[in-house]
Amino acid sequence: MGLAASQARFLGITARRMNCEFQSMQVAQEKLSITRDQQRAAKAYQNALDATKLVWESEDADVYDLSYDLMMKPSSINGYNPYLVTDINGKVVLSKSMFAAAVAANIIDKDTGEPIGQPNKAGRDAFLEQLVAKNQVDGAIVNDILALGEDGYSKSGIGGVIFEKANANLMTTSQFIDYLTNATYADALEVPEGITDLTKKLFGTNLLEILALDKIDDPGFYFVENQSDLGKNTDNPTDDPNHKFNVRYNGRDLSKSEISKLTVGDILSGKYQLSYYEHEDESKAFEHAKDYFSTVLTKIAESLGYGQEIGKYKGLYVNEQTKNALEQALEFSKMLLNSPDQTGETNYTTKLSQIAQEENCIIQTTKEHQKICSVSLTNMVKSFLTNFAIALEGFECGYNVDKESVKKSNYVTDDYTYQFALKNDAAMTNGTLLNADFYNMLYNQIALNGACTDPTKQEMVTDNNYLEHALKNGQMFISSLNTDGYYYQGNYTLNGHVAEVKDEDAIARAELDYNVTKAKLNYKEESLELKMKNLDMEIAALNTEFDTVKNLISKNVEKVFTMFSN
Repeated sequence: MGLAASQARFLGITARRMNCEFQSMQVAQEKLSITRDQQRAAKAYQNALDATKLVWESEDADVYDLSYDLMMKPSSINGYNPYLVTDINGKVVLSKSMFAAAVAANIIDKDTGEPIGQPNKAGRDAFLEQLVAKNQVDGAIVNDILALGEDGYSKSGIGGVIFEKANANLMTTSQFIDYLTNATYADALEVPEGITDLTKKLFGTNLLEILALDKIDDPGFYFVENQSDLGKNTDNPTDDPNHKFNVRYNGRDLSKSEISKLTVGDILSGKYQLSYYEHEDESKAFEHAKDYFSTVLTKIAESLGYGQEIGKYKGLYVNEQTKNALEQALEFSKMLLNSPDQTGETNYTTKLSQIAQEENCIIQTTKEHQKICSVSLTNMVKSFLTNFAIALEGFECGYNVDKESVKKSNYVTDDYTYQFALKNDAAMTNGTLLNADFYNMLYNQIALNGACTDPTKQEMVTDNNYLEHALKNGQMFISSLNTDGYYYQGNYTLNGHVAEVKDEDAIARAELDYNVTKAKLNYKEESLELKMKNLDMEIAALNTEFDTVKNLISKNVEKVFTMFSN
């Protein structure tokens, strides 16, 4: 009876142990599956880190997600020039509604997409009317275009005249300096009152007036042609002006006549120095000098566009971004004038000329116990333009202005590849004409090259994801206007506006998905680890019990054999 019970117990332990071992194998298999899931999630996340998207960079350096409407409908973002989505055969890929409008206007064949006839005003008018019927264009816009009559249609985009639309002209640094050097009042958008000779220098003639400012209500604000005369006093105080200034070029004193011919371009190209002296109140000499130099800088900044309505001259103020950059540049440039660099008394004129060109701050020296302050006009303008570039490009642009040392500064004017944007007064501002020019180019291209008949492309081209993949994979292209007045098809990166950048949103979503998946898998893995430990403990206990019962059965069998053998 005892042997039978032991055997039953032995079989039960064996069954339980086999079941635990089976469960252990299942847990191990699940853990292996979790490892594979973790590897897949990590790989998907790694791939997502390389995700890119196509964006549109406008002339104002604003960035937008690329879309069909952004390129194919008129706006300031695309500069009122259509950027045509075209297929491999050069045919314009129209949306379903726009294709239907082109067919209804009888400018393309419904089945082949081939053009019917040559581009003409009647076809353009019919196309616009059908776009209104298909809710693709506002009827008021089309009515305004049609009201222009013959003046509203041209063969723009196929060799005809195209309106100038760019708000700014780009100039390299050397071109910019040459422009500032040679510009006359004829180049001004608004000629100052009293100027009849338009050949006079735009930034000259009045430079002497800029230096001899009216901000100090004192008739004694006086120009001296010799720097060494700055600190001289006369026996008669009434003959001795309270405030004096002097201008030097490469260490040489300049006359009034020479100063009156100077331009901002000249200042940037040479080494010009402005010095100031005050004997009435020596204790306030530096503060007055700083105030004077700051006002001179402000006046020069105004001649470059600061504080103007958009471009009183063809200045740097072309949009809100440049307006803010000019304000920031002036603020930071004035801060350079806050702390003077003290020099000794010996050979003060030589030291002023030499040191002023080596630093960006005010140089203060003493002549016979008289305070004379000096600043490099050249470095002051260079600093202003550099701070302007930093405000536009960001501090990572590589340009910098050291508080004192020129050698530690990296002026934007030393980079001849940098491009300055100046107000373009030739740009068309009439909204109706801009819209007309846009739809002229769009119609002319359809009427000349035809339209794509692929229904999938027509249906899906307005989907941003589909458009992006089609452009990246070479299924579709972008045709853009060339300088010769014609459209040419090319890769999506060749038009100067479309760029491929990291898709930060996709990366962020992938990171979130990865973290959630990882957390779930980690929790499941920890649960399996705990289950595995419990199974291991149970198997160990069963093994011990298995050995005990096995020994007990062996002894019982041995006892039975011993009993019967006797």
